[in-house]
Amino acid sequence: MTDVTDAPELPDPLDPLDAIAVGPVTIVPDTSRPVAAVVEGDEFQRWLTWPTAPLPTSAVERTDIWTSPSGLWIVYASEDMEQSSRTAVFLSPEQPPRSVELGDRRPIGVDAEGLWVGDPRDASFWTEGTSGTDEDEDEDGLSDTEPETLEWAPVAPFWPDRDTWTEPEDEEDEEEDEDEDEDEDRPDSDDGDDDDDDETFVGTASQWTVSFGRQPGSDDDQDGDADDGVPVSAPLPTSPTEIVRITPADERTIVQVDHLVDAVSIEDGRMTLRFHPAGPRQVEVPFGERGPWRSWDTVYEPREVVVDVAAGIPSAVVTEDHASVPATDENAGADLEEVEAAWAAEDSALQARRAPWIGRLDLTGVSGASWQTPEPDAATVERSVAAVRDQLASLGEPSVMWSADTDAVTRVRSDYRSVQVDVEGAWPDTEVVVSFEHRAVPFLRLRRRYRVFDDAGYPIDRQYVTVYLEEDIATGHIASRRAAVDGVLDI
Repeated sequence: MTDVTDAPELPDPLDPLDAIAVGPVTIVPDTSRPVAAVVEGDEFQRWLTWPTAPLPTSAVERTDIWTSPSGLWIVYASEDMEQSSRTAVFLSPEQPPRSVELGDRRPIGVDAEGLWVGDPRDASFWTEGTSGTDEDEDEDGLSDTEPETLEWAPVAPFWPDRDTWTEPEDEEDEEEDEDEDEDEDRPDSDDGDDDDDDETFVGTASQWTVSFGRQPGSDDDQDGDADDGVPVSAPLPTSPTEIVRITPADERTIVQVDHLVDAVSIEDGRMTLRFHPAGPRQVEVPFGERGPWRSWDTVYEPREVVVDVAAGIPSAVVTEDHASVPATDENAGADLEEVEAAWAAEDSALQARRAPWIGRLDLTGVSGASWQTPEPDAATVERSVAAVRDQLASLGEPSVMWSADTDAVTRVRSDYRSVQVDVEGAWPDTEVVVSFEHRAVPFLRLRRRYRVFDDAGYPIDRQYVTVYLEEDIATGHIASRRAAVDGVLDI
């Protein structure tokens, strides 16, 4: 280890995920690689590596740490809209790293013996819709439509006339973006101007909110008089489930519980379970508190039960046979600013733990510091490539749209044309490269590269890749036109 103040930049520095004290030593794992440093005070002691530990079935999207008195668990998670997969590695100063597979189970606690995992579903899974909507009903009548039989919708020229088109100036665009950012950060002002009330707000990924309801007196409200005051869902009792304690040696203790459990802790021979008797309920927000509309808050109501485990862990717990109390919520009653301040404090504490080890530990020549993933067969590689390539290849295809103006269904030409999709590189460096012309970016060809596998060789989740691509183009979050080379702009 070198002193960061006088040492040259390291060729291959460890990127600290965190720095966790375990007795007299500190364990500093890397953010993405299977290696951790054991240090005592300011002195490096040894490396811990786990290059052959199993990873989730697809690229790791989240890495969490759970600490115990004897070490720490690193949980690698791959999560998407349809499934989740997790594995865990236990690091201890006294023993070699050991790994376990968690499947889709979600970590819910840790004790001196092992890691507790439970049902991956949130309590909101146990709700029942009250709107009377039939999800299987074909409301728009488009499912039986044959696109080839439809008329084309009127469309303007794909690009403007080059002789009359004026290329946007980047400096002006940046000034406009800065003004928009300032407007978003500035509190709403009451200037009596109601002209913007009907404008559509497009939120970024960090600005989306969920609300349920409608404005009293609106057409929507009149259409739904029968449902006035009725929330869109009602809670249902949660199902029996099981929680499992997994030791570093992969020994498993299973406990059956009559309701969903999302937290476990054990202290002084007493096991505390936080459980949800039912899914969340919806509480109507007082009219006017959030604007001139009716809305509901989703309210979770977990409870806690304490079980005596001095004689051992029971095989089953019936929460209804024990006295329970409402679970405490540290954020109860806190407004958004207070919650964000708490998150910021947690992040500051993490960065303070990481800071002493950034640029201090060199991984050059460390055996086992990279994942050793067996190369998949050609068919497996092709399936991962096709999952990305096929989405992009359809960018130029027309869509089907119903128009309220004409009450007709028509074919609409795509905003993309001259789409070309290529595959470059061998596993795990395989890339799918898409290039195209877009209606919003005249007289340039756009190109974007998508890595198919991560550095460990596992497929990266690329669901909705075309949605994210269109969002970037529509919001202008792409490179400046001036960066184009020979008419091609890499975005």
